[in-house]
Amino acid sequence: MPIYVYKAKDHTRPCDCDCCRGGIEVWHKPGAALQRCPICGRTVEKAISSFFIGLSRTGLDQRAREKRFHKLKRLGEGEYEKIY
Repeated sequence: MPIYVYKAKDHTRPCDCDCCRGGIEVWHKPGAALQRCPICGRTVEKAISSFFIGLSRTGLDQRAREKRFHKLKRLGEGEYEKIY
């Protein structure tokens, strides 16, 4: 299921809930949009969120090593050192 980020529509009224301060992340099926904040009851709207693939740099290096790829480090003009 995708993760959706929601923020409060009305930013003029102060509120102490997480939704109104910075937004909340909600897991639900596509098409089942959240209408109100589950904490304070304000109306919410979908916000643009950043994309995350879930792999760290070391994870990518490990997978490349397992598939027998090579990683080179540039030392200078036309000089490279093999890291793995």
